[in-house]
Amino acid sequence: MSATAVLGTHRWTAEETRILVRAARWAPRRWLRGEWPLEVRGDGVDLVERPGDDSRGRLIACGALLVHLEVAMRALGWLPRTEFSHDEADPRRIVRITAAARKRPGAGDLVSFGAMSGRASYSAHGLPILSPDEEPADGVRVRSLSPRQIRSLPKVGGAIARAIAPPVEEPDEPWSAFLITTTSEARHHLVRAGQVAQRIRLLVTESGLRCVTVTEPFEPAKVRVSLFGHAGPAGIPQLAVGVHHARRR
Repeated sequence: MSATAVLGTHRWTAEETRILVRAARWAPRRWLRGEWPLEVRGDGVDLVERPGDDSRGRLIACGALLVHLEVAMRALGWLPRTEFSHDEADPRRIVRITAAARKRPGAGDLVSFGAMSGRASYSAHGLPILSPDEEPADGVRVRSLSPRQIRSLPKVGGAIARAIAPPVEEPDEPWSAFLITTTSEARHHLVRAGQVAQRIRLLVTESGLRCVTVTEPFEPAKVRVSLFGHAGPAGIPQLAVGVHHARRR
């Protein structure tokens, strides 16, 4: 069956809707600071922004939630098609995810679905490999930092290290972090930053490692501006994903 034949014809069943909602609830709640309404419409799902004080944090959270919906659709046997909204008639809508075409889920799709609920497959070994200059999504860059590099970051290094490091640092339990930056703080760049962070978290969980997302030190705008380009490629630091390298017991 072609993608053209499927577009616009699928209607989510009650069971599929239940799975999509469950996937959304598995997204990190600490980022949300409130609810993101999901509007299931025919063959697609809309993410609609709810007004609040911290639009930056909510947009990053939207990116994490978006990843969970895309992973759930793949596990259900659909190829997701993600479109950022540019419709001025409905400025609340951030993004629409559509069931574009049928495709049998692969083993990796099911592993990612399990990782959303915290299950490790141990099929992956070591940390996700990302080049310091890699741009995994439009306007978003990632840099892998050692504990020494993290602590050397002005204003935020100590707070990030305290949030990530084990209570007692053991020689056999090293840790590191991925710093995620954006080229601007436009709505779509912040959503992309949340997507990238959550994909890293899922890869880390699949590997049986523990991780933590650190956003608080970056909340003051003046701190983010002062760190522009400080830790590698030019960009505004938005959050860090810390990783404990030892396998979960």
